[in-house]
Amino acid sequence: MVQNFKKTAFAVMALTLLLAGCTTTKEVVQITEQEVVDNTALVAGLPAVAPDTTALKYLAGNATLNLNVNGSNISLKGKLRIKRGEGVQISITPLGLVEAACIEFLPQKINFINKLTKKYTEVPYSEASAIGLGGINYRVIEAIFLNYAFLPDGRPAGKALREFDIKDNADGYRLATKGSNAMQYSFLIDKNSGNLVTLSGNSSTGESIKCDYSKFSRLGNVSFPNDICINFKGDATIKLDFGLSKTSNKTFSFSSRSTSSYRKQSIGDFIKSIK
Repeated sequence: MVQNFKKTAFAVMALTLLLAGCTTTKEVVQITEQEVVDNTALVAGLPAVAPDTTALKYLAGNATLNLNVNGSNISLKGKLRIKRGEGVQISITPLGLVEAACIEFLPQKINFINKLTKKYTEVPYSEASAIGLGGINYRVIEAIFLNYAFLPDGRPAGKALREFDIKDNADGYRLATKGSNAMQYSFLIDKNSGNLVTLSGNSSTGESIKCDYSKFSRLGNVSFPNDICINFKGDATIKLDFGLSKTSNKTFSFSSRSTSSYRKQSIGDFIKSIK
């Protein structure tokens, strides 16, 4: 079990470290001002573009995680908890009962907690570029998990639709960020439902990301994907199939894990400890 946990913890760590370098090199195509107006109106009201900021403030669910890291498969159980504006928490529970590790994306920092060794590390977003996380912020993390299109800084797409190339294609509405942003993304939105079904990006330094969302079901007054498949390529190649069950949007109190009795490590030492 300890060996499997070590592989799992390293996989989840690698997954987190690769989230930031995900940009796209899509060529910008010039379109007319009228096309900008028409296309903006076309997608402005879709759920993935202009999500109701009060529609899904809380999310909790059981998770089945199937990980493939550089060809090595790992399956385990976990839990996902999100409170918008406060934190995204992924608990790793290999036997489905006791939490063995936890990753927390908090508004100002990321916490990596290894409960088996009672060690932890934390990385403020302002310092994340030193470990390959340049450009990431909490709003991007929330957008990825809550299934909506976003600008490179994490703002919902509906806040500034003119910063996107928008195309009405047979397979759906395609949005691509543009401009001089260091991080860029592209999105495919289903025409019938308005849900984001694919997020993809590539960076000039070789990292890539592709997220596929499926099995949408009603959660309160929104549709939410029960299956999230994320493929990363960077220092490691990771495929994460993230299946949710028993999701709920009921109010709960979000509190980060206490590390007062744990030993703090540098990010480098923490990675070595879980390999």
